[in-house]
Amino acid sequence: MDRHATSPFALKLFYRTSAFHRPDEFTTDSLPPYLTIHTWPDCTLDELTQHIAAADGNLLPDPAIGTRLAYRLIFQDTRGPASLTKYTVKELGSVVIGDGGPGLDPEDVDAERTLDDTEPNKTLADARFVVGDYVACAILPPLSDGSVAPSSSARMGRGTGAGESRLAVGRAPDGTTRDREVFMSRHGRGRGGMAVRGLRAGGMPMGEWRRGEKLPDMPPAPGGRPRNRGRF
Repeated sequence: MDRHATSPFALKLFYRTSAFHRPDEFTTDSLPPYLTIHTWPDCTLDELTQHIAAADGNLLPDPAIGTRLAYRLIFQDTRGPASLTKYTVKELGSVVIGDGGPGLDPEDVDAERTLDDTEPNKTLADARFVVGDYVACAILPPLSDGSVAPSSSARMGRGTGAGESRLAVGRAPDGTTRDREVFMSRHGRGRGGMAVRGLRAGGMPMGEWRRGEKLPDMPPAPGGRPRNRGRF
C-alpha cells in the first residue's frame, strides 16, 4: 500500500493493564480510555505497540522488556435486532517488547531469545478490519519470576493501573487522567462510596505524630463506636 497516496483513518486503540475490556463496556456513552491514532489497513501489531510505547502517561511498566501486549478486534455484532447494540471480539495476536533480543530469559538476561507465539507483523487487513471497528490491548507485565506472561493470562474485566480511569473519556493519559481510587480519595470518598473523614488518602490520621506513639482517637462512626483506635 502506498501510504503517501492513501488517506489514513482514525482508530480508537483501547488499553488496560492485565485484562481485556468486556464487550458491554463499549455500548455506553462513556467509553474506556483510549488512544486515537491515524493509520492504514496495513498497520501491524508492532506499529500499534509503538504507539502505546510512545504515549504519554507511562502505560508500560519500567523496564518494559518482557511485557506482552495482546490485541483484540472489537466490532459490532449485526446479527441481532437493529435496536440492540452489541459488540463481539476477535483475537488478533500479541507482541512482546524485546522479542528477538536479550532480557527475555530470566535465567540468562544476556541471551537473545525469539518467541514463537507472537505475531508482530500481522496487519489490520489480515484480520478483516473495517473502519469503525475498535482495537483493544491488554498490557501484560512480566511475571514475578521475570518470565513473559502468556496471552491466556489476560482476564476479562477490571484490570490494574493503566486503562482503569473513565474520567478523561477518549483521551490519552496525561496530568488530568487519574486512577479511579485517586479520584475517589481526593473527593473524600473511599471504597464502597462511604465518606472518609479525619483520614488522609491512604487511611493515615491527620495531624502530627511520631512512629510508635498512640494516635488520637478517630471520630466516632455512626452508632457511637470509635474507629481505628489502636490500629496504627
